[in-house]
Amino acid sequence: MRIMLLLGVAGLAVAAQAPVARIANTTRPSSPDFQIGDRFEVVVTGTAGQPVSVRTTMNGRTDWGPVIGRIDKNGRWSTTGQFEKGDFGDWSEVWTVGGRVANPVVHFSVGAPCLETGQHMLSVMNRHRAVTCDTADGTRTFATASDTEPFRTQDGRIVPGRIRSDMTAEQFRLEFVGSLIAGPAGNAKTPRKGQLGDRAAAQIQSLIGENALTGDEARNVLSIIRAAFERPDRIPQGEKDPSATLLLLRKLADSAEQESLKQEIAKTVAFVQAHQAVPDRP
Repeated sequence: MRIMLLLGVAGLAVAAQAPVARIANTTRPSSPDFQIGDRFEVVVTGTAGQPVSVRTTMNGRTDWGPVIGRIDKNGRWSTTGQFEKGDFGDWSEVWTVGGRVANPVVHFSVGAPCLETGQHMLSVMNRHRAVTCDTADGTRTFATASDTEPFRTQDGRIVPGRIRSDMTAEQFRLEFVGSLIAGPAGNAKTPRKGQLGDRAAAQIQSLIGENALTGDEARNVLSIIRAAFERPDRIPQGEKDPSATLLLLRKLADSAEQESLKQEIAKTVAFVQAHQAVPDRP
């Protein structure tokens, strides 16, 4: 019955304009990427009044942003800015409009403003990349920011740097959950299989907030949830009630566009409901 209710509510969602996101180089309009000093414009379109949020990944660091605005009466939200030296590196942005992922997922790079005829030296160490080259202002070095340095999202928010020694246990857990969600599709598993129960969904929801997930990320969440309920005899009694889990699955169903994904969500609902009432073993 709950499965039918879940999918029925998803089916009754009001038809809305499919959200779209794009970032344009307004300094060099023909360029697919950017250089430090280039100006940009982000335009997100969708149904008027819907909330807009963005998940930003910059050189491997991810910020699950809050609601930053709403689509205006013309079906549009936009922001402009200019890339600075600290923006050097690779970027990925997943924009959410009204609980749905705006397509496409935006990937771009911000490069160094090197002269084509000048000297150019590149050094790479793990995720860290540095370029030393001749520019119009002389020889300069540009490097990707370390994890301890803050970075600025395109909507103007400053994301503080990460100092691992200052992170709480909960922050470590959420970071790990985020890596599972963003990892290869279908490979996400929770630690201590079958011991988290409803707490797994609560952690996921705490992490993603208002942000929607891509199809592969949603499937990773389903893998995490199934692993969390796989051994009900090991789940603490207080985590066997799947209230947070069913709410999260309903949210995934509301935003799912692929029929195959909706079916996987329905199967996961049935799996969780079948495992919630199993009594503890001695």
